[in-house]
Amino acid sequence: MSPAVAILSAPRTITSRPPTALLVASGVYVALDDANATSNAVGGREVIVRGADKIATAGDIAAILRADVPAVVAIVDDGGPDKGGAAGTGFVISSDGVIVTNNHVVEGASKIQAQFSDGKTLTAKVLGRDPSSDLAVIKVDGADLMAIELGDSDQVQVGDDVVAIGNALALEGGLSVTRGIISGLHRAVSTNSGGSLADVIQTDAAINPGNSGGPLVDSEGRVIGINTAIADPGEAQNVGFAIPISQAKPIIDQLAQGKQPAYLGVYTTDAGSASAQQLGVTADSGAVVTRISSDSPADKAGIKTGDVIVVVGGITVTSSADLGNAVRRHKPDEKVDLVVVRDGERTTVQATLAERPTS
Repeated sequence: MSPAVAILSAPRTITSRPPTALLVASGVYVALDDANATSNAVGGREVIVRGADKIATAGDIAAILRADVPAVVAIVDDGGPDKGGAAGTGFVISSDGVIVTNNHVVEGASKIQAQFSDGKTLTAKVLGRDPSSDLAVIKVDGADLMAIELGDSDQVQVGDDVVAIGNALALEGGLSVTRGIISGLHRAVSTNSGGSLADVIQTDAAINPGNSGGPLVDSEGRVIGINTAIADPGEAQNVGFAIPISQAKPIIDQLAQGKQPAYLGVYTTDAGSASAQQLGVTADSGAVVTRISSDSPADKAGIKTGDVIVVVGGITVTSSADLGNAVRRHKPDEKVDLVVVRDGERTTVQATLAERPTS
């Protein structure tokens, strides 16, 4: 089973065997099972291929902070925690004021303010948000703002040094900075709100309520993850989770334009689940199609109930969560090859993805 996450306005939390609770930076809890416990390889994916990237000296961290902190903002919703609102973090990705954060940081807020490290506070509006990926894009009116550099999370590996920057606990006096390493890759966690996050990065850099939506940066100060959840401190220590930036980029691009992420149009269950067995599917890995939306990309591509989707655009799919993540790595109107197992035979179909319907 996949871990369960709870969102806080700070990081979420996780649990382990039995599932432990995970706390996220804006208030999310996660649970992990034994299948996710390995950090060397997950689902056959090797995660250690080179020497670890290291931050050699404290001076290197200072250089990272000089470049990055001006682009990181504390986000306060509806007056902040003291007034019944929420607090989180975001980071500027364009000089005109486009900011990335978590959906759970801004969801339901009537007034959002972004507080910059120079003391400036600007009101923000939501350009777009996606609960399924827990991402949101907001914007302030600005010009010549400092923007942070985005990295390539597909190139990171276990053992690399990282730094987390954020509005931890919404403390007075500015942003908090913590240092750690990448502890694991390809984690899958479920949220206490019924959602899930697939293929996320695990880190031991301290993440706390208020960190949600903030950047996890590499030794060069480039964003490689978006801090989103932590394990319940009562069950585990120094177990935090970040959405990989390479996974998030296509979604961010769509949300910044007021659009939704890519959509395939299938309802699925994990292979090996009771629902899969009821369909007569005996596969032990993949996403089993239980229903297809009419006139959706999957419908037009000829996907059938009972098909087991095992590859999307070259990415191996071992579960329903993997499928959602693989689809969201693409953009609407892209043609994507899907490998499905049907009646024990592997076949490839091509689907032209669409923009996810809003209702």
